[in-house]
Amino acid sequence: MSERAKTAAKETGRERGTKRDTSRIKSRGESQRDTGRIMADAPRHRVAVFAPRLELDGITMYARSLISALRAGGSPVMLVSPGGPLAETLIGTWDEWFELPETGGLGFFRRRRLREALLEFEPDILHAVCADDSLPAVAMADFLGTPLALSIHGLKPEELPAVGDKRYDAFIASDQSVREKLLNECRIERDRATLIRASAFPERKPDKRYILDSRRRQVVGWVSPLTEGCGHRALIDAAIKVQARGVDCMFSILGAGPLAPEVRDEVDNRGMLPRIVVVQGLFDYGRIWDPFDVAVIDSRQKASALMVLNAMANGRPVIATEGGAVFDLIQDGVDGLIVPRDDADALAERVLMLVQNPDERLRMAEAAFKKIGDFYRPADMAYALNTVYHATLEGDALPKTFEKVRK
Repeated sequence: MSERAKTAAKETGRERGTKRDTSRIKSRGESQRDTGRIMADAPRHRVAVFAPRLELDGITMYARSLISALRAGGSPVMLVSPGGPLAETLIGTWDEWFELPETGGLGFFRRRRLREALLEFEPDILHAVCADDSLPAVAMADFLGTPLALSIHGLKPEELPAVGDKRYDAFIASDQSVREKLLNECRIERDRATLIRASAFPERKPDKRYILDSRRRQVVGWVSPLTEGCGHRALIDAAIKVQARGVDCMFSILGAGPLAPEVRDEVDNRGMLPRIVVVQGLFDYGRIWDPFDVAVIDSRQKASALMVLNAMANGRPVIATEGGAVFDLIQDGVDGLIVPRDDADALAERVLMLVQNPDERLRMAEAAFKKIGDFYRPADMAYALNTVYHATLEGDALPKTFEKVRK
């Protein structure tokens, strides 16, 4: 162990290889912690981020936003994750990367190398971006005697921690409904649960000339892992309805997963292959939204909020299905559109409205892009994260939620 690590262990009373004491939080009372003011001088921390395979999904988008926000705020970051199709898009967003195996456990020698890499990096805190027990975050936190934070994005059982889970020191919810679930059903102590708004970097401003070009055929893109209940059938039905109205536009389903062959067969069987392009892989995952004029996001996918934010940050008007944090992200008809789940009629009407009205498409894209810059700033996320890390390291209760940074 380095001198810095030895000193930190001595100061906190934690020795390497000892079980962390996750009950050390000093409660301040709910009335004193309703809202935390994010301070611009929040201390920075060295963070080891544990993420699953870097797929085209909201969890990877969240990891990307979290790492980018921390590093933009001056915090060194080590990513611990398997590879995946989006790995190259994250190159340069971390300081170090330890690549986990795609399948199976770590094994003795890989586990030892991970321990050595973490000891060399000397993180102040570990952060798991989702409740995935295949990640070695808990084991490494116990080995290092280092606090461990966990981000929670949804309400499904596989997305939540176990009831009364003591393995994590801080639980970071993505929206208020998730935090309430943590408190009421998972029975997580209030002083360990907080709410931090996600962020997105404004990436591509809406191109007015491109959007208003009447010679172009519009492309409606549906982006999601191809899993059961992902909503692809509603898109196929909506595409048929749009075609029946004589509107000349294309649709694309972008994603991979166990249902990929079934999705392609269904498109073929419905006679829609000329109109719906099913794409399972891209050469450049850094430009996911470029082929699309309108993005359709189903809220049932994991961390769907991050897919919505990413599309908005790339200057695309979004049609999202009801559920999760969608109502917090989109003001229906102002900076996006919301439709009921599996309602092909409603989806078709919203698609027609945007495809046939380029001025409305431009207005909505510009409003969404501005909203990202105004309300989902990486600086706010970085300050909130570092405030939570600091409170966790000090054993203080976490704020219930955070205000926007005041300039």
